[in-house]
Amino acid sequence: MKAILKATILCSALTLFMACSDDDTIESIDASVTPGSLDLTLDTMVGNEDFQLDTEYSIAGERVSFTQFRYWVSNIVLINKAGDHVEIPNSYFLIEETGALSIQDGAYEYPPNKRETINLSAVPGGEYIGIEFGIGIDQRYNDNLSLQAGELSQLNGMTNISWMWHTSYIFTSIKGSLLDDDTTLVLETGLNDNYHTVNVALENAVEVSNTAAQEILLHVDLASIIEGIDVRTTPVVGASTPEAMELMANNFAYKSFTVAPVANED
Repeated sequence: MKAILKATILCSALTLFMACSDDDTIESIDASVTPGSLDLTLDTMVGNEDFQLDTEYSIAGERVSFTQFRYWVSNIVLINKAGDHVEIPNSYFLIEETGALSIQDGAYEYPPNKRETINLSAVPGGEYIGIEFGIGIDQRYNDNLSLQAGELSQLNGMTNISWMWHTSYIFTSIKGSLLDDDTTLVLETGLNDNYHTVNVALENAVEVSNTAAQEILLHVDLASIIEGIDVRTTPVVGASTPEAMELMANNFAYKSFTVAPVANED
């Protein structure tokens, strides 16, 4: 009798366990929390015009053409509806539109490239209402170029040995010329104090899952980046022009980015 009772209890327990396990499995399959991918596209504009190299623009009364626009995006953080901050690991990316570059005194040539989209993979599923990212490289990596993360490298022409007592990264670089007299423009930012974080609230929540590709599209206004800088009298911005460099870095982080509407794929 005891043996039969024990067997009955065991069978009941197994039946209950299997039923609970099946229910748990079904409930845990939720596409909304499954990791997915997210594209961050940073579309460069000059005012209301699309940015292109070797194209004439009018900025603050000057006829300007650009041969290079490059900058580091780092430490990307997504903010979900609950207010949680989701950090994207090793997020160091070089955004650029440039012709061929001679690197390390001509040791090799960096090829022409246009890159304005960053693909973020394995992003936790959920609805995101904001994004944060740095412009430039944070102090830990800027002070020690031997440390590697993401796309950080000394072989892309985005370092400078003259700004600090050691080689450090160039955070942003704009090069071109004034067309009226061919004055060369070299407008660059760097140094730890000029590392700033961009905070963008999205107009519509972006839902990340494994069922559809999603995108955050931001416009970057190059004219806003150099606003307040007289490029006629200050055609070179760098460590030797700290006030102009600080203004340019602040403009980049706090004035140049706006949310653009985007149609997500079904």
